[in-house]
Amino acid sequence: MSIFTKMLNGEIPKALIYEDDVCFVIVDKFPEVEGKTLVIPKKEVDYIFDLDDETYNHLFEISKKIGKVLDQTFNTERTCIVVEGFEVPHVHIKLFPVQDKNLIIHGGKEISMEEAGEVAERIRKNLPLTE
Repeated sequence: MSIFTKMLNGEIPKALIYEDDVCFVIVDKFPEVEGKTLVIPKKEVDYIFDLDDETYNHLFEISKKIGKVLDQTFNTERTCIVVEGFEVPHVHIKLFPVQDKNLIIHGGKEISMEEAGEVAERIRKNLPLTE
């Protein structure tokens, strides 16, 4: 069972931004940039191309909407995207709200759940995910 599944089951705390039947979105606990966010499918699959088409497409739809919210919340130059599944064998999309294109993204420092919660609240204020 992955750390993300444990979060879903309430075994590990998370700074939740958004959740639906297919995925959930949280603030990363080890952000390289403020507001780094993870879009995670509820299905525990470790390789993105092994996801069914519906889940795959939904993850990217939610990532796009959250990315726009991150742009608004953090006044970004743009939000960058990375798909992962190595560190944690559970697909997740990392969204990096970047204010400076010269920023080199590497190894973030852990933040407290209180700090993550505050960041999540700032982001949630710019929801809902409707256009």
